[in-house]
Amino acid sequence: MAWSASGLFVATHVDQWDVTNLAIDLGAEDGKLALWGSAVTPNFTTDTAYGVAPWNAGESSGAGYTAGGPTLTLTTLTAASGSMVFDAENVQLNNSTIIAEGALQYWPLKSNRAFLAVWFGAPKETQDGTFLITWHASGIAVLDCSP
Repeated sequence: MAWSASGLFVATHVDQWDVTNLAIDLGAEDGKLALWGSAVTPNFTTDTAYGVAPWNAGESSGAGYTAGGPTLTLTTLTAASGSMVFDAENVQLNNSTIIAEGALQYWPLKSNRAFLAVWFGAPKETQDGTFLITWHASGIAVLDCSP
């Protein structure tokens, strides 16, 4: 199996709110976005971190991309219509030669904890061009908290 959906990692969210208290500040600009090829198969229930299987092999590489990915900037966590909304500035990698089918957003300062994965729907490629990820107008992730 391979990519087939985007999602939030359950283990991280449980540990954020239980006695583990990861204390991840979604508004702090210290999260990263690593790009991945087609071979990775996310398990949103059990996957925990960048650098831990399956996120320890198959990361994209090439000109304009550094392993571990770029830092997300202008991150926000807001409330809107009964939902929590996580968002950030669009990601742009100039002069890049990259193939990626998705991205893993994780927190290096919190033992590389995986927060979410975004599937692009198919492999995307640049050849000495701009690899641009434009987030949805509603945000990167929306957690509906209303009944």
